[in-house]
Amino acid sequence: MLKGENKYETAENYSMLVLIIGSVMLALGILLNVVSTVGISAILCMFGALIAFIGTVSLIFVWLLKEFFGE
Repeated sequence: MLKGENKYETAENYSMLVLIIGSVMLALGILLNVVSTVGISAILCMFGALIAFIGTVSLIFVWLLKEFFGE
C-alpha cells in the first residue's frame, strides 16, 4: 500500500501518511477544544500540529532529495 517504485516514493508515501495523521489529530483536538479548552483536547491539538509540521518538513526534504539525487 505505501510501497513506491523506489525508495524516494516510499519515503514520500510515509511522509504523507504522517502528515494526514497529524492533520486528523489537529482537527480532532480543535473539535474537542470546543467542549473544553483544557486537558487532553489542548494537548491533542498541539501534538497534532507538531506531527503535521514534522510530516510537512520531511515531505519537503524527501522532495528535495528526490529532485537532486533521484533517477
